[in-house]
Amino acid sequence: MSGINGDKSRFHRVRKQRIARRKRTRELLKGPAEQQNAAPRVSGSKPKPVSA
Repeated sequence: MSGINGDKSRFHRVRKQRIARRKRTRELLKGPAEQQNAAPRVSGSKPKPVSA
């Protein structure tokens, strides 16, 4: 049956499942990348004053 005139409950259920799956996938892929960017970076390349 068509999604327009027919089995609307099934099409809507499947549509919500697809949307939820895409959302979970995006969050899963975004998670590790966001954690790496949020971590404080310790850099030893700061200019140090030269005492003469």
